[in-house]
Amino acid sequence: MTKFKTGIRVSLIGTALEALGIGLDIMHHLDIGIETPEGLITPYHLMIFIGFLINFVGVLITLYSRGYK
Repeated sequence: MTKFKTGIRVSLIGTALEALGIGLDIMHHLDIGIETPEGLITPYHLMIFIGFLINFVGVLITLYSRGYK
Protein backbone atom coordinates (compact mmCIF):
# COMPACT_ATOMS: atom_id res chain seq x y z
CA MET A 1 0.00 0.00 0.00
CA THR A 2 2.91 2.37 0.59
CA LYS A 3 4.11 1.99 -3.03
CA PHE A 4 0.59 2.87 -4.18
CA LYS A 5 0.59 6.04 -2.09
CA THR A 6 4.11 6.87 -3.28
CA GLY A 7 3.02 6.46 -6.90
CA ILE A 8 0.05 8.76 -6.39
CA ARG A 9 2.25 11.38 -4.70
CA VAL A 10 4.81 11.25 -7.51
CA SER A 11 2.02 11.61 -10.09
CA LEU A 12 0.59 14.60 -8.24
CA ILE A 13 4.01 16.28 -8.18
CA GLY A 14 4.36 15.68 -11.93
CA THR A 15 0.86 17.02 -12.57
CA ALA A 16 1.57 20.14 -10.51
CA LEU A 17 4.79 20.74 -12.46
CA GLU A 18 2.92 20.30 -15.75
CA ALA A 19 0.19 22.72 -14.64
CA LEU A 20 2.76 25.32 -13.60
CA GLY A 21 4.61 24.92 -16.91
CA ILE A 22 1.38 25.24 -18.89
CA GLY A 23 0.36 28.38 -16.99
CA LEU A 24 3.77 29.97 -17.53
CA ASP A 25 3.72 28.96 -21.20
CA ILE A 26 0.31 30.56 -21.69
CA MET A 27 1.54 33.80 -20.11
CA HIS A 28 4.67 33.62 -22.29
CA HIS A 29 2.59 33.24 -25.46
CA LEU A 30 0.23 36.03 -24.44
CA ASP A 31 3.29 38.24 -24.12
CA ILE A 32 5.14 37.32 -27.33
CA GLY A 33 2.47 35.68 -29.47
CA ILE A 34 2.13 32.23 -30.99
CA GLU A 35 4.29 32.55 -34.10
CA THR A 36 7.81 32.77 -32.73
CA PRO A 37 11.09 31.42 -34.11
CA GLU A 38 11.92 29.56 -30.89
CA GLY A 39 9.50 26.71 -31.62
CA LEU A 40 9.15 24.14 -28.88
CA ILE A 41 12.54 24.83 -27.32
CA THR A 42 11.55 26.96 -24.34
CA PRO A 43 12.04 26.45 -20.61
CA TYR A 44 8.27 26.20 -20.17
CA HIS A 45 7.92 23.38 -22.68
CA LEU A 46 10.81 21.60 -20.97
CA MET A 47 9.03 22.01 -17.63
CA ILE A 48 5.85 20.50 -19.10
CA PHE A 49 7.80 17.57 -20.55
CA ILE A 50 9.64 16.88 -17.29
CA GLY A 51 6.32 17.05 -15.41
CA PHE A 52 4.89 14.54 -17.88
CA LEU A 53 7.81 12.17 -17.30
CA ILE A 54 7.50 12.44 -13.51
CA ASN A 55 3.77 11.81 -13.79
CA PHE A 56 4.41 8.76 -15.98
CA VAL A 57 6.88 7.34 -13.45
CA GLY A 58 4.23 7.78 -10.76
CA VAL A 59 1.71 5.89 -12.88
CA LEU A 60 4.20 3.06 -13.40
CA ILE A 61 4.88 2.87 -9.65
CA THR A 62 1.13 2.74 -8.99
CA LEU A 63 0.54 0.03 -11.59
CA TYR A 64 3.46 -2.03 -10.28
CA SER A 65 2.14 -1.76 -6.71
CA ARG A 66 -1.22 -3.11 -7.91
CA GLY A 67 0.37 -6.18 -9.45
CA TYR A 68 0.30 -5.20 -13.16
CA LYS A 69 3.53 -6.46 -14.70
